[in-house]
Parts: sequence; C-alpha cells; structure tokens
Amino acid sequence: MTDAKTTPRGPCTGIRVIELAAMISGPYCGQMLAQLGAEVIKVEPPGGDLLRQSRPVYRDLGALFTHHNGGGKKSIGIDLTTTAGRELARDLIAGADVVLENFRPGVMEKLGLGYETLSAVNPRLIHVSITGYGQDGPYVKRPAYDQAIQALSGYMWVQGENQKPEPIRSTIVDRLSGVTACHGVLAALLHRERTGEGQQVSVPLMDAFMAVILPGSTNNETFLDAKLDHYEPRKIYQPVPTSDGYVMGHIQTDAQFEACAKMFGREDLLSDPRFKGVGNRLSNIEAMWSEMAVNAKEMTTDLVIELAVANDVPLNKVNRVQEVMRDPQALHNETFVEFEDPEYGRMRQLNFPVKFSATPGSAKVRAPKLGENTDEILRNAGISDERIADLRGKRIVS
Repeated sequence: MTDAKTTPRGPCTGIRVIELAAMISGPYCGQMLAQLGAEVIKVEPPGGDLLRQSRPVYRDLGALFTHHNGGGKKSIGIDLTTTAGRELARDLIAGADVVLENFRPGVMEKLGLGYETLSAVNPRLIHVSITGYGQDGPYVKRPAYDQAIQALSGYMWVQGENQKPEPIRSTIVDRLSGVTACHGVLAALLHRERTGEGQQVSVPLMDAFMAVILPGSTNNETFLDAKLDHYEPRKIYQPVPTSDGYVMGHIQTDAQFEACAKMFGREDLLSDPRFKGVGNRLSNIEAMWSEMAVNAKEMTTDLVIELAVANDVPLNKVNRVQEVMRDPQALHNETFVEFEDPEYGRMRQLNFPVKFSATPGSAKVRAPKLGENTDEILRNAGISDERIADLRGKRIVS
C-alpha cells in the first residue's frame, strides 16, 4: 500500500478517527477526514463493508469502495457480535478523537458503544451519528437509503419539472450527508479546542439533503403572513444541441444576451419583446434557447465554445464523464489525481476539492484491503503479539 507517511501533512494531522460505518455516507465523511490528514481506522465486520462487493472489482478491491475509502484509511476487521470484539472496539475508541458511525438509532447502545458509555471513558470524544431520519421521531425505526430520502424530500417533482417524479441518478443524499458530517466533525473539533469538551453530533440524511437541495424550491412557502402571487420556477436548465453534441449555460445580463444572439447569428432576437430585459427572458427562457438552437445545431461544439469564450458568454460543452477527465481546467486543477500503487498499478481518484497553501490534503493513497492494517492498529493500541494471535485464533479480528 502507498505509504501514508510520504503524503503531505493535512490540517487534521494528529486526529484519530474510528470509523464504524459502512456503504457510503459515513465512509465518505471518513475519507474526507483522511484526505485532510486524520488517521482514520475503519472497523469492518469479518466479511467486510458490503460496498466492497460493488462492481467493478479488481483483484479484491472494488472501484466504488475505493472512491469512498481512500485517503490513507486503515482497515481492521472486528466481530462486534462478540463480547471480546466489542471490548476491543471500546479500547480503540478510548484513545480516539472521533468515532463515526451510521447504524440505525439504538444499535450503538446495544453494542455497549453508545455516547454516554464512551464519553464516560473519553470525555473529549466527538461521537458522530449519521442516520436516516434522526435519533428520534415518528420515522426513527424506518430503514433509509438514498432513493428513499430523495422520494421523501419533494425534490423529485422539481427534478421532473412537475411532469413526473425524476430522481437524481447519483447517491447524492449519502455523499451530501457525508460532507455535512465532515463539517460537523470539524466544528466540534474547533469547539473542543476552545473548551476541552467533546459532544455528540447527529446528522440525519433527510435534513442534510434537504438543506442543500431545497433552497429555491420553497420560495412560495417562505413569507408565511404575506399574500403574494405564486411563483413558478423558471426552466433555466436548457441544453442546446449543436451539430455534434450539446452546450449549456445561463444568460442573465443584457450584455450576455446581446453577445449570445450575435454569436449565433440571431441579431433579430435583440428587438424581440419576449427577450427584452431579464424578467421577460426568464419568462420566455425555453423560447429563447429554442431560437438560439436554430443556428447552433448547424455549428460544431468547438466553434460554439470558441465564440462563447471570445464574447464572454457563459456556456460550456456538455461533457461525458470520460471527457471531463481530459478537460484542460480539470487537468490544471488536478480535479482527478493519478498515482502508482505497488499492488494495483496506476489508479485514478477524485482529489480533495479544497486547496490549502500550508497544509494540503491528499487523495493519492488507495483504499485499504479488508484487515490490511489489523496488526499495526492493535500494536499501536498497546496490544501484545500474543493477544493479537489469540484474537485471530478466535476469529475476533481479521
């Protein structure tokens, strides 16, 4: 495995995180903390995180698992269904700064790993729980996955422009919840730095997703005592076909509209009353882009972008995922990073998106194999080789 000691020291260096999380939301938070320099110890059941099985798999490492568990995480397999396994987990957490989990409410308590129990041993501990709906309430016992939260949020009708419900075809709920949990961890660490006090941090998938996706969709429910006309959202997302693809952007100012019309050879639109001023253009935005498309569909995408850049029009090519990996700005920003792993060869991953001048994070370390760091983790916790051998013999660890 790539040596984490050779990677830059991120701003969270020295912070130890015990990750009792599986699938996407919790591990994505753990990955971000690892990329920021934290030591993240991923505790997995004997069979490993189920995400490991998601295809494509190269040797024994799944691509989707890799994209949520990189950054230098360490893996230890512990059977938490056993008394010895739970005791071992408590020993690890006793020396940690953060414990991160995404079990259903009540599971950690049944394991003897609830906040009250752990904080009694480690008062500075930050205990982060990612759940579907929160720690209590009418839905507390419901299982939750990304698709179920998308359905609940109301946004699928917005996505489908009120014609039929359309999901966002990405596990966006889980990842947004992971990002939100990372914010919570960093804020709790700052509070602890000031006061010495640990705390419990709760992140419901439901709330994390709605906080990001719904602003703009709740405008008509904002001023509760006002009698205002109902506002219909404008269909501002309009891909424009070219002769060999699509472009898309947004026209806001009069200067941008004038430049766009001239760029597409549609100066006649400048005198069209439907497009006079921002308000009229927004009210007729589908018609505006349809008019622009008359000539755009006869032009190549490269020509459209060349003219857009020359005329300061905010348009971009509609890329496929494989194309954006070759995009000049993405290459310049190192949006994706490539590195050589001694065992798995060349690998590509998304980089940490925040750039630090003094303490850069790093994504150039692959995800761990199941139990790859078990002996190292246990020795660092002060456990003798004899006890490690006993734990392995009894299949408490793997």
